[in-house]
Amino acid sequence: MTLPQEMEKIYFFMKRDILSFSTYKTNILLSVLSALFGALSYAFLGANAQMPILTNSNMNFTTYLLIGLAFNTYLSQSLTLVQRTINPWSLEEVLVSPTGLVTFIVGSSMWGFIWSTLVIAIYLAVGVFAFGVILSVNIVGTVLVVALGIATFIGFSMIGAGILILTKQGDPVTTVITIATNLFGNVLFPPQVMPQALQVISYFVPQYYFFTTIRQVLTGATLQAILPDLLVLILMCVVILPLGYFIYSWCLRIAKKNGTLSWF
Repeated sequence: MTLPQEMEKIYFFMKRDILSFSTYKTNILLSVLSALFGALSYAFLGANAQMPILTNSNMNFTTYLLIGLAFNTYLSQSLTLVQRTINPWSLEEVLVSPTGLVTFIVGSSMWGFIWSTLVIAIYLAVGVFAFGVILSVNIVGTVLVVALGIATFIGFSMIGAGILILTKQGDPVTTVITIATNLFGNVLFPPQVMPQALQVISYFVPQYYFFTTIRQVLTGATLQAILPDLLVLILMCVVILPLGYFIYSWCLRIAKKNGTLSWF
């Protein structure tokens, strides 16, 4: 298959998902309202809570919370991407079709990222127009950091999907990474408010570097200013994404060899 043909397939997968989603008008309304009131709830929390650790930074707690929660939607989408698009009991049918596995995954996930972008826009709009959040977006930096974060979490998703292919039930990777994101990932609160022993854990998870750098590039920081944290995020991505692909491919081969690919 040529690249234009694969791109056309991705487009039709995305169009399929958009048409399917658009038929559920009530669900669309509820999803938008959920994002809107979620943003308002956390914005009110940030506006009325005290976070002294942010005093020396160029953002208040409202800005901190809204950016973290908004961009966590990209990571959440990425973390379950492979599991949702290629589950063990439909994988066999996909592999024997004329559509490549990568094309199927990319095409089936595009709408999820489009919706995540809309949720992010709602969160940031609430912050800017209702709570006076000031953004100064470094576009290049934002695109780079988001791409690295998504790629890293797709690596985790492939590891989780690989385990799911073999076990058929239970995905410990998604559970562990979700817990690590909420507790150590610099999403809801800075790691510096935790005991020293727990703070150290944060510096070993990519979420910390993603949320640190995404907040900086959205509030005026240059690439040079975020370079130390950005380099760590790049290194983690370079390790985790290929590792995820290797583990997923290995688990796929084992399931094929054992004849258990379609078992569930």
